[in-house]
Amino acid sequence: MKLNSANISIIRRLLVGRKSRPLLSILGRLEPADLATLFRQLNSREARFLVDALLSIDKVSETLVLIPEQRLEKLLSKLDERMLRSLIVYSSDEDAAYFLSLMEVGEQQRLLEILEAPKRQRVQLFLDYPEGSAGRSMMTKIFSLKPTMTAAEGIEQLRWAAQEESIYYIYCVNGENRLVGVASLRVLATAPADTLVEKLMKREVVSVHPETPADEVARIVSHYDFIAVPVVDEKNTLLGIVTVDDVLDIIQEEATADIYARAGLQEDDRIYTPAMGSIKNRIPWMLLNLVLAAMASSVISLFEQTMSQLIILASLKNIVAGIGGNTAIQTLTVVTRGLATGDFNFISQARVILKECTVGLVIGGATGLCAGIMTYFWKGSLLVSVVIVISLLLNSLVAAAAGALIPIGLKKWNLDPAVGSGVLVTMITDIFGFFCFLGTATIGLHLLH
Repeated sequence: MKLNSANISIIRRLLVGRKSRPLLSILGRLEPADLATLFRQLNSREARFLVDALLSIDKVSETLVLIPEQRLEKLLSKLDERMLRSLIVYSSDEDAAYFLSLMEVGEQQRLLEILEAPKRQRVQLFLDYPEGSAGRSMMTKIFSLKPTMTAAEGIEQLRWAAQEESIYYIYCVNGENRLVGVASLRVLATAPADTLVEKLMKREVVSVHPETPADEVARIVSHYDFIAVPVVDEKNTLLGIVTVDDVLDIIQEEATADIYARAGLQEDDRIYTPAMGSIKNRIPWMLLNLVLAAMASSVISLFEQTMSQLIILASLKNIVAGIGGNTAIQTLTVVTRGLATGDFNFISQARVILKECTVGLVIGGATGLCAGIMTYFWKGSLLVSVVIVISLLLNSLVAAAAGALIPIGLKKWNLDPAVGSGVLVTMITDIFGFFCFLGTATIGLHLLH
């Protein structure tokens, strides 16, 4: 059943009657992803009624995890004590930890205390892992076999387990739940019935620790083309797995973070963020841009006399800044993306810097020559044409060098290249571009006089 305007209207009318049989029947036929989008159509009262109805059909947890964090945090704050208790008690350990992480510390601790000791310890373990780590992303319900089982026994267990959970790989653990190997379903299914699992498993297993950053997990899964990767502690005890679904979410979050960082935005500045929140997030970056723009303008002010003698420079200076800025951003994008995807495993940093500088130099020469010819026929000044050729050549070279060196340098200092690179590169390119353009013009005027 698909969600459309007609059944949204029906659901809203039925929500008045709380958990009526027709309402539960309709909700039971909708997918969690559609149910999650339904919340944006409801007011806070209707949203609480919908959560209550979803609790009745055991669909609340898988629906709420699909709601964006900011919206979910607001929704959870509107739920009453009974709903929150039911949500935390009946959710899986990882989902319960996620919901609790969006609540205030006091409420988080109060709800933890109502859980039975074993579940409370497991949920607390999730909360203790660093945010953005493999431990926060892993799924703890894992299918595993003992190496001493036969292939027939393994297939029998697999048949029963597959009815309740998705199975990605068959992990083999010893009596202490330590990971000793991994086997594929194909090998297990085609082996003779009496073959021991330990003879079928691969002993060298690529794994991660719960503290491993999520972006590193994503790189491992992408590099080895895995469907899932196991999470183990320092004793190699199997704690859980991070699946390719989780990795896709991580990659999407990384891409969003990179895009936002280059624009000087916080990740929590979304289209549904209140206006005051967006203002608070954006004003600091605007003030920083104002300071940098003032620095660039101060460079221009050093050459006011030159500009008064060659007034046409005022109408052409933005060409140098624009071409240099685009060259810098292109280089910055290529290098930053290479750092994020591990491309530097296949090429040295020195070769990348040299290559990007060469590209910048050629682009600067080509655009400079074209701009010089255009300027000569447009303004009729050979001096200005020569100035713009030299300026574009030098500024494009510096822009490419800055676009390559700055993200590599930030990475070496264990800083996120996406966060500060754009601001630094833009500042360097603009300041050098204006200085080079007006400085070359000043030298040219001096030589002529």
